[in-house]
Order: sequence, then structure tokens, then C-alpha cells
Amino acid sequence: MKQLPDDETLDKLLELAKDFENKAKAVYDLATEIDEKLRLRQEARRQAAIEELRKAKSKV
Repeated sequence: MKQLPDDETLDKLLELAKDFENKAKAVYDLATEIDEKLRLRQEARRQAAIEELRKAKSKV
């Protein structure tokens, strides 16, 4: 049977896991923010394209 690490090692491992979790959350939050900005930009472009088509059709 394997022997568990001592308390000091376990504490270090737990701290590393918490740091990793915090960094992963920061990356997730950043990716979510970027996704939202891109979605809004694409929606604005789509609306602009629709308006251009409407203007072109009304001139014909």
C-alpha cells in the first residue's frame, strides 16, 4: 500500500490546487468576456448588413 505524503506536502499540494483553480477561473472569466464582446460585435455587423440590404432594396 502506498504511503500518503506528510502534512506539509499535503498543505503545499492543496495550496497549488487552489492557485490553479483561481488561475483557471480567471482564464474562464476572460474567455467569457471576450466571447461576449465578439458576440456583440458580430450582432452589430449583422444588423449593419441587414440595414445595407434594406437601403439597397429601397433604391431599386
